[in-house]
Amino acid sequence: MYGTIALDIDGTLTTDMGNHMIPPRVLTYLSDLVKKGWQIMFITGRTFLTCYKTLQEVPFPYYLAVQNGAIILEMPARKILAKKYLHRSVFKEMEIICHGDPSDFVLYSGFEHNDVSYYRPKQFSSDLLAYLEKRMSGFGESWQAVDSYDELTIDEFASLKCFGKYEAALRLTTQIEKILGLHVPLIRDPFDESYYVVQATHPDISKGTALKDMLALTGRQGIVIAAGDDRNDCPMLAVADVKIAMATSPAELLQMAHIIAPPATEEGIIVALEAALKP
Repeated sequence: MYGTIALDIDGTLTTDMGNHMIPPRVLTYLSDLVKKGWQIMFITGRTFLTCYKTLQEVPFPYYLAVQNGAIILEMPARKILAKKYLHRSVFKEMEIICHGDPSDFVLYSGFEHNDVSYYRPKQFSSDLLAYLEKRMSGFGESWQAVDSYDELTIDEFASLKCFGKYEAALRLTTQIEKILGLHVPLIRDPFDESYYVVQATHPDISKGTALKDMLALTGRQGIVIAAGDDRNDCPMLAVADVKIAMATSPAELLQMAHIIAPPATEEGIIVALEAALKP
C-alpha cells in the first residue's frame, strides 16, 4: 500500500549551505516514488522563501510546511491550507526572558509578508550580531533593522527566534517554554553547528502536528514514513509508522528510529527509503 513520505530538508536532504540544493539523484529517486503513487511532504524550520530556493527544481506536486508547521501550503500553487501564528502579545514576556542575554528575539513575519524578519541590532552582543549578519547573508534572508517592535504594524508572526551557544540557547528555550508555553525545539544551526537556534511557534504547532494536519487535509491513507536529523523532527517521527533518523542526528532522535540512514553527504536518504519500502 502506498502512502506518505514526510521529509526534513537541512541535514536530511541537503548538506551544502552554499547552494542549498537537493542532489539530483535524490530528486530523481523521489520523483520515481511519486510516479508510483507516493505523496511527498516537506516539513522544515526554514521560511518559505529560503526553502523554496532548495525546492524550486522539484518536478512533482508536493505539500510544504514551513517554520515547523506554522503555515502549510500546497505546491507548486502556493495555496495556503492552514496556519497558526504567534500574536504580538508575547513580546512583553519575551523582553523579560531575553533581558541580560546576548541574544534578543527576532520576528519572522511569514509567507504573506515575503518572509521579512525584524530585529533590533542594539539588543545583540557584538559577536552574536556579527555572526547573524553572516548568517542572514548566507541564507539569503531579508532582515529589517528596527529600533523598537512597537513601530511594527503586523500583529501576528509565524515564529520568533533567538540564537546562541548551547548553554545560553538551552536557558532561553527552557524559559520560553515555562513562561509562554510555546513550542520551542532547540536545534543546531545548519549555517554553523557551533551555534543553536531557539525557534518558538504557536503552542499547537510542531512538525508532528503539521504532518497530522496535512494527512487530514489531503485525506491520504496508507503507511507514513518520516525522516529527519534534529530535535525539531522528533514530533514528526512520533507520528510516522516508519521512522528514519540520519546518522548525524542527536541521541533522542536516534533512539526513536527504526532505520538509521547514512549521512546526507552520502545521499543516505535513498538507502533509508529503500529499506523502509521493502516488503
